[in-house]
Amino acid sequence: MDWIGLVGNVIAIFVGLGIYIIIANTKWGKAHSKAQYAIMLVCVILAVLIGWGIKVLIRHFM
Repeated sequence: MDWIGLVGNVIAIFVGLGIYIIIANTKWGKAHSKAQYAIMLVCVILAVLIGWGIKVLIRHFM
């Protein structure tokens, strides 16, 4: 089993969720509540990129 990938993905999911919650609770996020799906999509893309970066860094140092 690819434990590095699994751990990286779990971390990325929580980071993406955290980014979404932070954006949604800001004044800008509340003003743009009709664009929540677009904001969520951007957060998912950021989570994927962060997860990829975590996996690359972990594999580089191991």
